[in-house]
Amino acid sequence: MPCGKGFGGLTAWKRMPVAAMVLPALFLISGESKALSDIEIVLSSSRIAQGECGTVLVRTEKGKQPYVRWLGGPVFLVPESEGKGWYGFLGVDLSADPGKAYLEVDLSPSGEKQRAELTVVAKDWGVRVLTLPKAMVEPDKKTMDRVKKESRIMEETLKTPSSAPRWNGPFKRPLEGEVVGPFGRRSIINELPRSPHSGVDLRAAKGTPVQSIHNGKVVLVGEHFFSGKSVVIDHGGAIQSMYFHLEKILVEKGEEVAGGQVIGLVGATGRATGPHLHFGMRVNGARVDPMQVILLSEQMGRP
Repeated sequence: MPCGKGFGGLTAWKRMPVAAMVLPALFLISGESKALSDIEIVLSSSRIAQGECGTVLVRTEKGKQPYVRWLGGPVFLVPESEGKGWYGFLGVDLSADPGKAYLEVDLSPSGEKQRAELTVVAKDWGVRVLTLPKAMVEPDKKTMDRVKKESRIMEETLKTPSSAPRWNGPFKRPLEGEVVGPFGRRSIINELPRSPHSGVDLRAAKGTPVQSIHNGKVVLVGEHFFSGKSVVIDHGGAIQSMYFHLEKILVEKGEEVAGGQVIGLVGATGRATGPHLHFGMRVNGARVDPMQVILLSEQMGRP
């Protein structure tokens, strides 16, 4: 169920005055604060690019619970305080079609419906050119069978129905390393086009501790051909985080972890040219820039 009082309050946001919200390009419907009957919708922006994320605040009369849909799926919300406002994230996948998109809000128990118009914008994230050993790029049949199996496992993990949000405030970086592999860049490996980079590569020495970006449940632990030693954490509310190329994994599948808990150590396992952390996030199933999600969450959580 997308969200309601049953999800509990946000520790860092719960008592935040609405006037304290400071988000990039803060956008209220029609460019100003405009109540739509019993609903007021506040967006971080009316335009969201492919691979980016936005935020939504829905204010309603006390006691009325909003259900929100975006790009065909539910948006999980967390209440601000006393049921007066609910917050959530709007993910736009790297391959989303540009054009008009609508955020739909449905109130319970009245059944009143309203919607806000946004624009999905095309974005060119650039190109990266890599040269890797042929065996890493053109695996033999046995290895390809392994790759396909691991791909199915990852896909099934990321499509698992979400639970209620486990997070209760801003998300944090998994480590403080510099971004050396930006999000979204299309790849040309050994002169052949490949899928775009669906995370960021963070510079770090081998053995550097990697922390969970927030509370969650470990839903995948494995060692895959491309991503090496890998961990996926479900934070609830349709938000997941991924940590690849680890040297060592320090958690087990099914384990509940706290934000800031060390879940592994930086390495160079899988298809990697040196030690680093590949860090990715999914929001409502969309591949989005994880550094932007963290920034938005920090701004939403300011007192």
